[in-house]
Amino acid sequence: MQSPKLPYVFIGVHLDATRVNVSAVSETGEILVETFSPFAPHNPVSSRRHIEINPEIWWESTRIAIGNLVNQLRTKVASPSQLRAISVCCNPGSLVIVDRAGVPVIPAILSEDARAVDQVKSLNYHGQEHCNRMGFQFKPDSPLAKIAWIKENLPELYENVCFLHQADYIIGKLKDKADVTEYSLAMKTGCDLGEESWPDWLDYDMHLGVRDKLPQLVSLGTKVGAVSQKASAATGLPSGMIVVMGTTSQTASFLASGAKQSGDFSTILQKGTSISGISRQMIRDPLEQMLVYKLPGNKWFFSVESKTGAEWINVWFGQGSFSELEKQAQKLLPTTYIAYPNVTKGELFPFNTNSAEGFISPATDNKLVQFASCLQGTAMFERYCYQKLDTMSNTSDGQSTISNVMSLGDIYSTGEWSSSDMWMQCRADVTGRVNRRVAGRGGAAFGTAMIAAMGGYYKSLETTSERMIAPEAIFFPNPELTTTYADLYANFCTLMEEQGYLL
Repeated sequence: MQSPKLPYVFIGVHLDATRVNVSAVSETGEILVETFSPFAPHNPVSSRRHIEINPEIWWESTRIAIGNLVNQLRTKVASPSQLRAISVCCNPGSLVIVDRAGVPVIPAILSEDARAVDQVKSLNYHGQEHCNRMGFQFKPDSPLAKIAWIKENLPELYENVCFLHQADYIIGKLKDKADVTEYSLAMKTGCDLGEESWPDWLDYDMHLGVRDKLPQLVSLGTKVGAVSQKASAATGLPSGMIVVMGTTSQTASFLASGAKQSGDFSTILQKGTSISGISRQMIRDPLEQMLVYKLPGNKWFFSVESKTGAEWINVWFGQGSFSELEKQAQKLLPTTYIAYPNVTKGELFPFNTNSAEGFISPATDNKLVQFASCLQGTAMFERYCYQKLDTMSNTSDGQSTISNVMSLGDIYSTGEWSSSDMWMQCRADVTGRVNRRVAGRGGAAFGTAMIAAMGGYYKSLETTSERMIAPEAIFFPNPELTTTYADLYANFCTLMEEQGYLL
């Protein structure tokens, strides 16, 4: 009789500003082990503007964290063959300078290093067309600006080096060759996300002679090698384990939300509102307040932050008031009282102004009415954010493409305030979208383990998400209420326009 197949395990490595976080996740999404290792004490500041670190510090902490995780896994898995694939994510911005063998020749330059101020002007001038298409301007924290600085200030060194990002370097240590990077990680290094290539202007207009010094571009989830014997000895990982290309920390965290198709949103109600989503076309934000990265299958990940969120609960009604008031307020919904529950003066998205202030119309002293209108008003503000994002997804001819680019998908909600069934249902009714509550999944490290699973087993983002993330609860819009809320939403938009916020 054939023995049953043992479940695969996938490892996600997330490097943040101070430590390495590592998660081991089963093929069904069970978190088996989570651990971390802080970076060794160091003083990265070498001058007022130069902020550097020895990249071996990153690898040493990664090696220790993975070793601890493998030791703990031994009690949870039956065979080392269950360890199927590993991937790495990081925050983009840091630049690693190595020789042709992948050995660092000078300390890595961290994202916050500000030495490349003068180089930015030339980059944005020569790369103007590129920047317009990508929707951002190069800044001193961009790796490309740091590369241009090295070209001008360390010309002899420049001739014999290659450039990597933080995750590229760690992946190189795992597979014994640092030669690949991911499109989104490389965006601020000059990668053309639309063409998925290093553009000509880097060499022909900027005269950097840099394209042969940069790693090969691949999509997240791409198999890029296998754990070497040397890395196996250093970490305890099995030699030959699949190494998969990772991505940015922001993208990995988003994938951990469960959103997987065009039009899906991941929304976190905190003091403000964080909204991330998937589009079939790149969204360009002229104010540069939006993160936009590339996903497999010619899809795009974007993320925005609004000041308006759930801060009003504690500020206007007091700490611990929610559970008492929500039960009574539920009876008042829908309400004709329209609220814009902005506690902090000013707003970032979906409109940018320093003068935006919250209001309830008509004015009332009834505490329960105030509370109910703010619950409803938060959902209406959320709906307007989605509508704004839908509108920003335009084709090249400028026509709205809500139906064929952004398609109205589901909302995946996480965070403290998603625990309220009543408010989740209200948000579904107001927005007209299915609202799915997702348990906290370990953030970027879990999302990176999902990427490892996508590249090492499941093949697609959709399948990976379906197999590894199960919603805790699903809230469907109530057809009897959506029409009523649509009329109230129209009133909300009218009042916001009268205030000058939606112009």
